[in-house]
Amino acid sequence: SNFLPESQCTGDRARVVADLQEVADLGLQQEPIIRFAYEALCWGTYVEFWEQAWEIVIAVDRANFGTCLDTFNIAGRVWGDPEAEDGKTVGADEALRLSLEKLRKVDVTKVFYVEVVDAERMRKPLREGHEWWVEGQKPRMSWSRNARLFPFETESRGGYLPVLEIFKAITEEVGYTGYVSFELFSRTMNEAGDHVPGEHARRGEASWGRLVEYMGWNEQK
Repeated sequence: SNFLPESQCTGDRARVVADLQEVADLGLQQEPIIRFAYEALCWGTYVEFWEQAWEIVIAVDRANFGTCLDTFNIAGRVWGDPEAEDGKTVGADEALRLSLEKLRKVDVTKVFYVEVVDAERMRKPLREGHEWWVEGQKPRMSWSRNARLFPFETESRGGYLPVLEIFKAITEEVGYTGYVSFELFSRTMNEAGDHVPGEHARRGEASWGRLVEYMGWNEQK
């Protein structure tokens, strides 16, 4: 979803749907057909909840237009808040419960892609004066760019979002069986040194191994 200033994009739902229908129709003309996965960024200007993105996907109503469900963007909007002292939105647990109730009812054929990733809980609220604070940029975007983590990096790096609960709902209850990505953005990827790619690859491999074990995928025939 768009995160440009309000003056540079539109919240007019009809215009958004029409534009995305045009994009989808162009994709339908290609061989092979191009599919589009629309994702709600938790710092989006007008679309910041997965439910809003889903409503747009349904309104676009094209076979090649679906959604991307990202555990960070879901949890980071409805449950997590980098500006809060405790790192959570007000009423976080109940809000997540209600959101997952709706998520369990989505049509899996419209879920084109899934990204699973956690994030650090801020040691101090990400407000003005914080080293990651950027004037005019939503704190959740700064949080996303600097502090995402692989799943299961809770004890080692401070991950705390309920991403596994969300991921289980997507895979076990919605029934998603497609590709899964660890979409990681982090200040650690901007460090100098040849060790950086290998270190992140090892972290990702370790996380994937734990996810496979946690989900019981290695026990499936």
